[in-house]
Amino acid sequence: MINEISIWAVMIAAINITIAVAAICGFRFLFGKLAGVSTTVELAEKDNYAFGISFAGGAGALALVLSAAVTGDSAASLMAEALNVITYAAAGIVLLKVGALINDRIIFNKFSLKQAIHQQNVGAGVVQAANFLALGFIIHAAMNWVESEDWTGLLPVLLVFIAGQLILILVTRLRTQIFKRRHDGESFQHAIEAGNTALSIRYAGHILGTSLAVSAGGSIVPYLYNEFWLSAVIWAGVAAVLTLLLSLLSIIARAAILAKINVREEVDEQQNIGVAYIEAVIFISVGLLLSGVVA
Repeated sequence: MINEISIWAVMIAAINITIAVAAICGFRFLFGKLAGVSTTVELAEKDNYAFGISFAGGAGALALVLSAAVTGDSAASLMAEALNVITYAAAGIVLLKVGALINDRIIFNKFSLKQAIHQQNVGAGVVQAANFLALGFIIHAAMNWVESEDWTGLLPVLLVFIAGQLILILVTRLRTQIFKRRHDGESFQHAIEAGNTALSIRYAGHILGTSLAVSAGGSIVPYLYNEFWLSAVIWAGVAAVLTLLLSLLSIIARAAILAKINVREEVDEQQNIGVAYIEAVIFISVGLLLSGVVA
């Protein structure tokens, strides 16, 4: 019996790893096709750092999605297991692409992130990479939260994805308004388009911290199989509260860690990426702490 169980577990693991490796290997080709460019040209010939950063974020997000897709109880047959993993992996990739389109056309609607990345705008690459990773964390949490191992779990994953995307949009709009108020109506997006990488780094940290706070909601809200829509709504509410708490705690931590430093002047005007990285890590650290507390 032990040998039979061990063989079955090895076969399931082999299928999951094979599918995951195949997806990762095909990601470079797919990423280039979706972007309408040659990854070899962008990375090796043009030395496009912005494209490389964006690509790395997408690859990391894909790894998060795949790790969630292969997690959970195994199916009754090898074919069913392979189908379930492929279904969730494909759905995750589609959601990442949808999220990238939303980020480029709705969240950052005053300029094209895609075009800016082609023009080697490192700040735009950082923003796109952060968006990929943020969505990867949220999709990963949603897939692990859903107790259905087949395609029926895709709808609650979609609902959580939508809720998370809305929160990311609200956070971005909030940062936009704060920047506008601090700079006499100047545009946050135009500052990134103009090449303020420090501003992009700080924003990336805020978005990643937010995604960790949103993901933490899955540790609090139980999954109700027959009323998954209600569970998703409750998760959205909890995520909103945790996001607000993230911002408040980050402000307190920043005031202590960066005391006597004019953050606005250093990041917004002098483009000090060192200070920007510290701010980014503060957001991410608070997000991790919230995840640990509610787990």
